[in-house]
Amino acid sequence: MYKWFLTLGNVNTCEHHLTNNLKLKQMKHLRSITVFIALLLSLQSFSQEKLAVIPFAFTDNGIISVQEGKEAQQFLIGYINKKHKHFRVSVINARDVNVAMHKAGITVETIDDFTTKEIAEAIGADYVLLGTIDKILQGSSSIKISSETTKTNNTDSNDTFGTTTSSTTNTYQATVYISIFKKDGSSIYDKSKGNIFIDYNADSWKNSIIWQVRHFPLYN
Repeated sequence: MYKWFLTLGNVNTCEHHLTNNLKLKQMKHLRSITVFIALLLSLQSFSQEKLAVIPFAFTDNGIISVQEGKEAQQFLIGYINKKHKHFRVSVINARDVNVAMHKAGITVETIDDFTTKEIAEAIGADYVLLGTIDKILQGSSSIKISSETTKTNNTDSNDTFGTTTSSTTNTYQATVYISIFKKDGSSIYDKSKGNIFIDYNADSWKNSIIWQVRHFPLYN
């Protein structure tokens, strides 16, 4: 009888050890899977291709505006970062792009002397986006509003005062041209977009940029 209990105790002990060993193996397996997934995600982030947005060639009523061209560059980069979940590329910040271009001697005046492949190599980008914005003041209109105010004084006579206010509204038309190239110089996108209607906002070109972004082949 004693031997029978001893044997039964040994069996229970073995089962306990086997269960613990199985749990340990499962935990190690899960830990290995977790490490593999984290490594895979980090490699994907590390290997994500980069897009360089070049300052736009911006003309305001036929006059080249370097400052507005950089504003358009910043706006587009900001919008892409805002919608980064929809992009399979990361966008290089404006300062790094502009510094790299400056070091390579690429300016608004000299950019036509460089191929898109050379621009991509100078910046270290997988894709290069070139854009042009033509903004034109179509016209302006003024509206005058007159009003009269009557005031009764102590002598039982009425004094009438007249006021006139006026406002001027400017009408703009803007067309945005955007091209995207791979680092080997091949084109993957080339479109132009004007205002859907004549806009009263001087920054109406932003709406056309947003429309174009949603049609980029890099946008999901």
